[in-house]
Amino acid sequence: MPADQSHPFATFPAAPGKGVNGLRPYYIPGLTTDNYTTLSGQPLYYSDDYDDLIDSKAAARELINFTVLKYITTAINSPFEVSKTLLQVQYMPHEDVEVLATTSHQQDDNHDHSDSTDEEIEEDEEDDFYGTGGKRRHSTEGLDFSTASLDADNPAFKKKVSLDESGYVVRTSVYDDSTRPTHQIKPIEGGVWQGIRLLIKQPHEGWRSLFKGQYTSWLCEVLHLFLQPTLEGTLNDMFDLYDDTIPLVHLDRVGPNLATLVASNLIVGFILSPLELIKTRMMVQSASPLQRKYKGPFHALRTILNEEGGLWGLYLSHNLVPTLLYHSITPLLQNTIPLIIDRVFRISANDSPFLYGLAELGLNTLELIITLPLDTIRKRLQCQIRSRTPGNKRFESVVALRPVPYTGIMDAFYRIVKEEGGRREVVKGSKKAKQRHLSGWGLRGLYQGFSMQFTSDFVLFLLHAINGIEGKPTKYVIE
Repeated sequence: MPADQSHPFATFPAAPGKGVNGLRPYYIPGLTTDNYTTLSGQPLYYSDDYDDLIDSKAAARELINFTVLKYITTAINSPFEVSKTLLQVQYMPHEDVEVLATTSHQQDDNHDHSDSTDEEIEEDEEDDFYGTGGKRRHSTEGLDFSTASLDADNPAFKKKVSLDESGYVVRTSVYDDSTRPTHQIKPIEGGVWQGIRLLIKQPHEGWRSLFKGQYTSWLCEVLHLFLQPTLEGTLNDMFDLYDDTIPLVHLDRVGPNLATLVASNLIVGFILSPLELIKTRMMVQSASPLQRKYKGPFHALRTILNEEGGLWGLYLSHNLVPTLLYHSITPLLQNTIPLIIDRVFRISANDSPFLYGLAELGLNTLELIITLPLDTIRKRLQCQIRSRTPGNKRFESVVALRPVPYTGIMDAFYRIVKEEGGRREVVKGSKKAKQRHLSGWGLRGLYQGFSMQFTSDFVLFLLHAINGIEGKPTKYVIE
């Protein structure tokens, strides 16, 4: 019977012998098995371990590529992260409510000390506890050291200034250029870009200071990206839940999976909280060789363990509560945004990409409004060292910090709103402009760096609006 030329296999040659498949003319029955083949007439054995070895090498290569790419992106983002952190932790109070390390009080002979307010007494006790209290002397207000000459009759030499226990001039205001330490930069008032410029121009800082804490930040992010999904999958298997790779928006009951997701982020965030503490202090500390306290992340960890109570002080100090709140509220808000858009707003990313992006921008802004004050308070508390061991090197910051430490989250919130709220005015004088701070309560101090993050979200919204949104995975970013 002639072969059907329309058949796709009709062009293959016919089998030359009995038992030979026409589609495989060189096949010899009985010689080839699952783990046996021939090469030049010689038998060659192999096993599934060879495939496993290839898969392991490919996985290792992908892992290396991922970590290298993550390191590069962390380096690109580092200057902005450093400047944002300095904006958040710097102390910029009103002049009439500014808290000083040494409060200037001139008491008359008929003035009784019992007339002091409870708030002043409390601040004095805090000063003495942290070793910053001392004998009160006259203020340096109105004294310009930069124009003072070496003439003994000069009025500058006749004015009394505040001195500490060692005889050094005590700074009376964070805005006083004449008493500002040489390792500190001016108050950052123009946003993230001004902070970058000031840091570059500052002696002993320069462009290298834009990458302070980059290695610690990279290590923290990489560990979080590996530990959090692993722990989440373990919790889902423990409670017999759906696979954690399925997006929450596709689940009928999101409560259990959302709970394991938040719990895994909370546990991993708590475990990695020492790295976040080190990262913040590395960014905030002065890079001057004389003032630098931590030489690197490992030296910082060893120093903190020795000076601040070991593991107990590292994990269960005043940073515990803000750490737990931040690593529970942040993933909860970020992972419920797609659910709200899909199930409350009834907007689909495929059908209405512009409306979806607009809704996402609005909810991301709301998330930023909620989490940024908590992040600001958390970083300020991370810069506080509650160590009274004599002989320890002081933590010198590149920006001015509040000289009196905060006692907790609520105290930090109250003090920032009371002391750093409102706005600033510029009163022009005859020779040069003189800046004055208006008193009043406000949220300005809690939202330093808001414009940078909002701009980033807005640019992302524009890109999605132009290109369309095919679907965006849930994000969780560590700061």
